[in-house]
Amino acid sequence: MIEEKSLKLEGEELAKIAVDSGMGAKQLRTIRKLVKTRPLAYVEAFVQMQIGRGVSGRAGFIKVLELIRKYEDGKVFLEKVLTYAVMLYDYYEKEPTRRLESIGEPIVKRIVEGHGFVFNKATMRLQGRILEINVKVDRFHGNPKALAMEIEKALRGKEEFSNLNMKVWIESQ
Repeated sequence: MIEEKSLKLEGEELAKIAVDSGMGAKQLRTIRKLVKTRPLAYVEAFVQMQIGRGVSGRAGFIKVLELIRKYEDGKVFLEKVLTYAVMLYDYYEKEPTRRLESIGEPIVKRIVEGHGFVFNKATMRLQGRILEINVKVDRFHGNPKALAMEIEKALRGKEEFSNLNMKVWIESQ
């Protein structure tokens, strides 16, 4: 009998591959829905069609094909793997941003408070090599461009940020 933990691990692996390859969460959900409602031969043909169309996420689709073939006699297990992959997709998609936020937020806070302003929060959004940083500052009455440039310069000093294109936005509350 296949253990639930091993199905979760396979789902995690699929989620990571899907995120890394650019396969969309909606594609993964669609495949999961098809596995629940259609024969596996149909699902396999659908996945092959997506690969043939050149849809982004080729490595994710190839991994799904491997799983379809592995679990051809256990559709329930394939469905569980896909369920875990769908559940964990957002977690792995946002993991790099969470790491950058934990490193960058203290730096941003130090700079904002060093100017005598009240730091509210900093949110980051990573798309490829572009990092967009929104800094919310209470009682801000200065030059937002100068503060944004200072924040960007300080973050570039950290290895994790050095090869990213940053866009820093200052929002006053």
